[in-house]
Amino acid sequence: MNINIEELPTFIKNVHGTDTKRPFQYGVVQLPSQINRTDAIQMAKNKGHHAEMAFTFSKPENAGKANKYDWANSAIVVAYNYMQNSSYETVTKPGYSRIAAFSTEDHYEPLRKEINLITSFLYDKGHQFKSFVDESFHYDRLFFAEAGLGWQGKSTMMLSPGIGPWQLIGTIYTSKKFVMSEETNQNCGDCNYCQVSCPTGALNEDYILNANLCIAYWLQSPNIIPRDMRVLIGNRLYGCDECLVSCPPGQREVNFNTVSNNVNIINFLQKNEEEILKQYNRFYIPKMDASFLKRNALISLANNPSNDAQNIFLQYLTHSNSELVMYSIWSLWRISRVDLIKDLSHKINTNDKIVQKEIEWALGTPS
Repeated sequence: MNINIEELPTFIKNVHGTDTKRPFQYGVVQLPSQINRTDAIQMAKNKGHHAEMAFTFSKPENAGKANKYDWANSAIVVAYNYMQNSSYETVTKPGYSRIAAFSTEDHYEPLRKEINLITSFLYDKGHQFKSFVDESFHYDRLFFAEAGLGWQGKSTMMLSPGIGPWQLIGTIYTSKKFVMSEETNQNCGDCNYCQVSCPTGALNEDYILNANLCIAYWLQSPNIIPRDMRVLIGNRLYGCDECLVSCPPGQREVNFNTVSNNVNIINFLQKNEEEILKQYNRFYIPKMDASFLKRNALISLANNPSNDAQNIFLQYLTHSNSELVMYSIWSLWRISRVDLIKDLSHKINTNDKIVQKEIEWALGTPS
């Protein structure tokens, strides 16, 4: 064997100087490679399954391309098991809202730290490198299966034995040569738990996510959320874990927590936008406008109301943001207080068409 080609496990051991178990998986593919996901990303975009999302869909020819750099001989894939130190809430009290496990804290921070450690080691040894973590220029799942870390599930999530979908993925292109990891031949077989557990049917086609029906997408979208989707959002504030929790390969990683420590939505809706942006800066928030999170909070509270929810909705009827006024009208409809909408309609600023339309809809629709 060429002495300049190293086994990845040996390299990682040298990086850390210990065999201590870490919440990471490592794999590597040799470059140049025949892997190319450009057509698959473009096809999803052409079919409208991306639901106007940009990110990797903005330039599929870059994101899905394996051979990005002429100098690169290897691509190291690092996958971080973020569920190892997280829990999944099974009980949510009235007036409280859920956040998807991957966003309960900045789980990308440990992944970035690990990748920085590896790239610093490469730098010290004189190797060229370029790393990607959660960036639009690189499809993070590009090398996952070929690097021997697992397979793509019917949920479109990348799955690993014993970990399932509970992982975030980063990639390091490097001039250093490594022995290629052995690819596995695992797959989902006949299992379709993720599909039947999806509340909206976003996964009805195998290995295809229709983001137009995805709750997680709508909670990040700057567009007005359709009324039927508002009901299906339930008590979620950000993200949706249904397809992940139901996935059998990841079941043993799930730490089910029956004591709710989720977000008190009444308190949340009483915060100013600066406070919200500071506390939840790990979220993707359209235009860095906290009103989109307040929108999510109103919907969540309407679906899981506490005794004081009505007062919050009434307060928001006079909000300066017309969309929040609109969602407050819907929220009152949702808790069967159409009478209040009728009584107060003369006090609501109806100059905006979406507000007037929502009032007309609420007054004409049984709740």
